[in-house]
Order: sequence, then C-alpha cells, then structure tokens
Amino acid sequence: MPITFRYKKINRPAPLEPIHAPAIPITLIGRKEKLDVIALVDSGADVSAISKDLADILGVDLAGKQEEVVGIGGKVPSVRTRIDASIRNAHERYTFTLNVMVVLDEKIEFGILLGRRDFFENFDVTFRENEEKIILKKVPPRHDAVMRI
Repeated sequence: MPITFRYKKINRPAPLEPIHAPAIPITLIGRKEKLDVIALVDSGADVSAISKDLADILGVDLAGKQEEVVGIGGKVPSVRTRIDASIRNAHERYTFTLNVMVVLDEKIEFGILLGRRDFFENFDVTFRENEEKIILKKVPPRHDAVMRI
C-alpha cells in the first residue's frame, strides 16, 4: 500500500526564501541512536547523503576511505557507509538499508538527502508537484541488481 506525504516547508540559507519541497519523515537507525529526521527526496541526486553531525549522533563508523563527492556546492570530502532507515505511516512501515555519503565538511549545512541509488530502488516514487505530495510505493528487491557498497 502506498504511503503519501505532503511537501514540507524547507528553510534555506539567506538570502534564499523557504520553499515547499518533497521532504519526508524518516527514522535513521545507528549503532548509538535512532533519530527521527526530515529528509529531502532528491531525484537529481545519484546517492544519499547525511551531514557529519548526524553521523556522529548515530554512531556511524567514519573509518572508511575518504573520497570526494561532487554536488551543487562543488567537491566535498566524504566517507561512504551504510545506515538502516525506516519510513512509516499509520498503517505501513518499511525498513531498508541506505548506502550514504557522510559529508565531512561541517560548514555545509544540510540534514539528509535521499538520492536515487538505494532509496529510489526500494520505492516507486511519484511526485505530484501541483498537489505538493510525494507518494512512495514499496517495490520487491531486484534480483538482478548489482550490490553496491
């Protein structure tokens, strides 16, 4: 059964005005903590990303190889890791694993970004921009998918 969320008001750094965007409540499950956050669903992002602050709270292992990711803000240092997550409404709950890039530059302000790899592979995602709604429908795992770390 699909889960529908209304767009949320997202504050952006000055001088940009706040916008309504496809952001959903999600629970991140780390070694130390479970954390309820609002995550931006970004069809233009290849991978999911979280801030170092969130990774520290969750107890994420950041000992992996440091690499650079390229985004709208340019190149930033990051570490690739995995985080369990879940989304739910009153009737449904889905738990899945995300391969995420932890952005190590603490000057970059954001929480969590859900990109196409992993998140979009777990759900059929429908944006209803004119209604300011996002609809997520769980799909069965692909057996032909390549395992990515």
